[in-house]
Amino acid sequence: MIVSNNLSPLWLSLPEDHRDRLTQAVDRGLSQARDGRAVVFFRADDVAVPGKAFTAMAEAFRKADAPLNMAVVPSWLTVSRWEALRRATDGGDLFCWCQHGWRHMNFEAPGVKKREFGQARPARDKRLDLSKGFKRLGDILGPDFTPVFSPPWNRCDGDSLAAMPAIGFRGISRTVGAGPEPPEGLADFPVCMDLHTRKEASPEVSLTNMLEELTSGLASGLCGVMLHHQRMNEAAFSFLSGLLAELGGRPSVGLAHFGNLLGGW
Repeated sequence: MIVSNNLSPLWLSLPEDHRDRLTQAVDRGLSQARDGRAVVFFRADDVAVPGKAFTAMAEAFRKADAPLNMAVVPSWLTVSRWEALRRATDGGDLFCWCQHGWRHMNFEAPGVKKREFGQARPARDKRLDLSKGFKRLGDILGPDFTPVFSPPWNRCDGDSLAAMPAIGFRGISRTVGAGPEPPEGLADFPVCMDLHTRKEASPEVSLTNMLEELTSGLASGLCGVMLHHQRMNEAAFSFLSGLLAELGGRPSVGLAHFGNLLGGW
């Protein structure tokens, strides 16, 4: 299991005026949204191993009374780890547990964008891994498993998408604008704002770009926010708490998870 914990420069030198700019970004997005309203969901990737950062992330959402999607890597999860994750989340229904790949392994050649479920693999192998992950999470999580798939690196191909409904998946969550289009019966929940895997060298540029993602997502009416708890420090947790407070304090913003959205929330 390999998970990068590199911190973005943004969280090492967060601009002092970030709170005011956050409020302005939310104002702009809602002013552009249809009827001035938007639904927001948060998705935490690379979940399976309990630890201090995971517990701190879960606590931030509990304190804010805000839902969170936990994208779980099936091959990393064990029964004992699941029991620890459930304890860390207090077994609350704020948390929605979905599938994040199978092993989170890249199969593409050097120089090609990373994919676990891409054209470098036979369709049969991809279907098998999708099914193995689905069964493993169903066996370990039981009724807590929500059948939504989030591909590692937010990328997967048409073979994989086509196989998902028959396996039992009801939704897909990737980066906004990602292709190909999902098949009928597979709901699309795109993430618009990336909090932690940011590559801008300048904290100022990074904050500007990130808040533009937030504005655009809110304007679309459905804004997904991606988190990686392994890449969070004190500044990142503080910003997350401020973001949850800002959104949670807006009557025109609805906070939801995939289970809510699949249920027609």
